[in-house]
Formats: sequence, C-alpha cells, structure tokens
Amino acid sequence: MVGAAHARRRVLAIVDEREDTVVSLDTGEILSSHTIAARGYWRNTGRDPGRWPGSQQTG
Repeated sequence: MVGAAHARRRVLAIVDEREDTVVSLDTGEILSSHTIAARGYWRNTGRDPGRWPGSQQTG
C-alpha cells in the first residue's frame, strides 16, 4: 500500500467508504492517501502523477 521505501515502519491505516490514508506512527507524517475505486489499483493522491504515458495532464 505504501511501498518498499516504508518497509517495517509502524503505520496507522485510516479507512472510510471513499478514502484510505496511511500515517506513520513514529512521525505523524502522511505516507499515502488513496481514493478507493471499484478497480484493483488505487492511485496515491498525495504524490505527483507518475511517468507513464497519459498520467500527466498537459495544457
């Protein structure tokens, strides 16, 4: 959910009907925030879009 960069870190996952937020228990830092969708992948809304074609808005 938050990736290998945060392996073995103690976290608190807060989940409601539409959003999932992961917070570090040690620092209080928000590690990721995801909008829950009906599909299998939840984009981390706390990060800039990735490098994949079509992921960055232009204009």
